[in-house]
Amino acid sequence: MLGDKKKRQLFYGAVGSPTSQVVVNFELGDPGALADLLSRRFSPVKILPIDVAPLSAVSGTYGAYAGIDFSRTRYTGDFSLVPQHLYDGVFFYFPVHGHMLVDLGRERHLGTTTKAIAAEGFAYRSMTFSGNFAKRGVVISRPLLAERLSILLGRPIVEKPLFEPVVNAGIPGLQGLQALVEFATGVEFRPALDVGTLTVHRLHEMFLDMILEAWPHSYSKALHKPSASIAPRHVKLVLDFIAEHPNASASGAELAAISGVSLRSLQAGFRQFAGMSIAAYQRQVRLERAHRDLVRNSALPIEDIALKWGFTNAGRFSRYFREAYGVSPFAVARKGAQ
Repeated sequence: MLGDKKKRQLFYGAVGSPTSQVVVNFELGDPGALADLLSRRFSPVKILPIDVAPLSAVSGTYGAYAGIDFSRTRYTGDFSLVPQHLYDGVFFYFPVHGHMLVDLGRERHLGTTTKAIAAEGFAYRSMTFSGNFAKRGVVISRPLLAERLSILLGRPIVEKPLFEPVVNAGIPGLQGLQALVEFATGVEFRPALDVGTLTVHRLHEMFLDMILEAWPHSYSKALHKPSASIAPRHVKLVLDFIAEHPNASASGAELAAISGVSLRSLQAGFRQFAGMSIAAYQRQVRLERAHRDLVRNSALPIEDIALKWGFTNAGRFSRYFREAYGVSPFAVARKGAQ
């Protein structure tokens, strides 16, 4: 049970709405209550107790604000958590007691007091917690990660960021992240988070930036790149062509002919100096132009802007745009009109 009726209302309000702002202490006395909590906040799950020492209680401190959840939690007993639907987010867990096993189907990853775990909400088949498991955790929705990455990199994210599933929990940046969770869920800081919108907004940014800077992922090199490399002539020729003709549907072979090198050499050059494939770079440029038009010409129909920049399928354009910027084209156009 939760500490009192008011806390119960606040807590389940946060679970029901990803934009709610709340930090509460909680106690749950049975697996069903935990399944209900996780199902409301993320996606439907089942809790399967382990017969040797079944789950009997859950307690801790939980906070939520605008797509980020942070918590300190202790479980009495062992159990498996099985998702019934996929969740578009990433679970970052730091075990402080016991261990957890994440089953991805073809591979499994073990989290311990020295090994932190990043569990992809769209990929895991089950999480098993044993040894009276306790953890510090942060859960972040993928649209938020994409939006923040696009801001930090100054360009759209055209390929989904993938996080290392197991990392050393002693990495300095990750130690700082754990300290931030401890601080945010502490008695002294809770009142400020419950009422201070500005304070919790800053905390929100800190969680995002510390995860993206400290936890290794597929964009880490680009994020930490000190300065732009000078591309060789054949790559620069194609970069300039794409910039001047962003809505052209030139194939890799046609671009290789423009550059005067083989397609394989051009592809290798793009991977090295642009950090992505030729097709991904073309889509990035077209998305940048579409984003600019949505901001500047918000009165134009979104379908017209999409078509202008070579996106003939409006639904696919919307999906690419959301994956790249973490928000819908409609949301950007509406903001530009204000």
